[in-house]
Amino acid sequence: MTKTYEVRTYGCQMNVHDSERLSGLLETAGYSAAPSGETPDLVVFNTCAVRENADNKLYGNLGHVASLKAKKPGMQVAVGGCLAQKDKDTITTRAPWVDVVFGTHNIGSLPVLLERARIAEESQVEILESLEVFPSTLPTKRDSVFAAWVSISVGCNNTCTFCIVPALRGREKDRRPGDILAEVQALVDDGVVEVTLLGQNVNAYGVEFGDRQAFAKLLRACGEIEGLERVRFTSPHP
Repeated sequence: MTKTYEVRTYGCQMNVHDSERLSGLLETAGYSAAPSGETPDLVVFNTCAVRENADNKLYGNLGHVASLKAKKPGMQVAVGGCLAQKDKDTITTRAPWVDVVFGTHNIGSLPVLLERARIAEESQVEILESLEVFPSTLPTKRDSVFAAWVSISVGCNNTCTFCIVPALRGREKDRRPGDILAEVQALVDDGVVEVTLLGQNVNAYGVEFGDRQAFAKLLRACGEIEGLERVRFTSPHP
């Protein structure tokens, strides 16, 4: 019987895009989305550490899922995202029924970690401190047929006192323009007419490869792609 899953997303647009990737990964691994109102075989929490009371909200929801898990043998629970990156050492202590904890830099490891937890019958915690492979290579299940997210960078080099993102997403890593434009073209060929370019600090794009005009050039290049009707971007600084 096909296992079912549900991804619960909290926070920013980057998390929304990461959740599309998580859904794509799980469906590639043989899962299917759980019908509304049905208890899934797997619940994935993609968390935020920026919003107020984010941890209270997570642990409240984990408590609810614990009661569901007690009634459904074999059900698994995974926690990822920024709060997982920040609280990696405490999540399984406060919620020992969580099977997998993964961070912002290794979402592609989720299927393997789930299988490892199932076989070992113990929680698996894997948090990487830096991004090894840009997640654009992962399969994606888009929420929209006509609009798509496209990551151009991950992380931020600023040290704003009010923001925890650099500590959780790491220093800025930029994709090369050719890779981004190839993805945009492939999306347009698939029927997409609107893309949103994603990064923690999009107007710093190019800092990693030494081109301060890279973002402006990228916008112009996107505008030249036939069939693409709208280009958005988020988030700029300031």
